[in-house]
Amino acid sequence: MARESLRNNPVLAALLGTVMAGLGHIYLRRWLRALGWLGVTVATSTLAVPDSAVSTIRSGTLPDPIAILPIVLTSAASVFDAYLIAKMRRQTESADTDGSVGPAKADASPACPTCGKPVDPDLEFCHWCTTEFDVEDVTERTQLDENYSND
Repeated sequence: MARESLRNNPVLAALLGTVMAGLGHIYLRRWLRALGWLGVTVATSTLAVPDSAVSTIRSGTLPDPIAILPIVLTSAASVFDAYLIAKMRRQTESADTDGSVGPAKADASPACPTCGKPVDPDLEFCHWCTTEFDVEDVTERTQLDENYSND
């Protein structure tokens, strides 16, 4: 039986998101997104939920389901967002560690020797970390080869 890593686990991110809006995003280390979802949930509960439903929740009884529907929908959207982010990260990790050479890997642009990110082969520097590459002029090299072959 293969052991599943808890890193970027979509189910765990969704479960944490059901406990509190934004908690699944904190697990995924998406700090600003977690604060955003928490802020949206607080704003929704303040603006869209009637005070009678809030006082009913505080007293420990069940409120009218229609009254708390905006909070439920906002929390569900947060859970779904955390699940999708974790799922995309997991797919990206499995594609990176796959090691298979397919059309996507064969057509991939060269990587920067300093930062390792893909670079545009037409540029003479890495647009991520600004490392300049030593680029040989192919025409000069061809002329030198021709000069030495004629001797």
